[in-house]
Amino acid sequence: MAKEKTVPVSSIKSMAGAILTFKLPLKIKHLDGTETEVEITAKAMRKSEWAALRDAHGKVEQVETEDGEKPRFSFVNVVVGDTRKAGELIAQCATGWDLSDPFTAESIAELEDTFGGTLARFLSDYDAAIFHGRLGN
Repeated sequence: MAKEKTVPVSSIKSMAGAILTFKLPLKIKHLDGTETEVEITAKAMRKSEWAALRDAHGKVEQVETEDGEKPRFSFVNVVVGDTRKAGELIAQCATGWDLSDPFTAESIAELEDTFGGTLARFLSDYDAAIFHGRLGN
């Protein structure tokens, strides 16, 4: 029996032909323990581009009252502010999803408000795809 030659599935001849988007499955966990999967179309960014975007969105805004005092801590302000920022960040690194809802920063934030932890999972999965070349689990 003749030995078969292995053939690479794909090869790189130039970096100019890189893909522009890729599908990123996102598991959404329900409070009853069940899971749903949403497929997000993510932008294929360079590591340096994604790092710069993460840095820009990671800056903490210092807010003071008019009399110079620190504002009183509020869980609502933290949750709403963090969810809004994460929704804006994801809207910049993805182009759509397979939900019937429009893909906007507001609807992404609504997804997090309804299914807590979803946006952190997306950002972790996207980081793994961009920084380490891993997609999926």
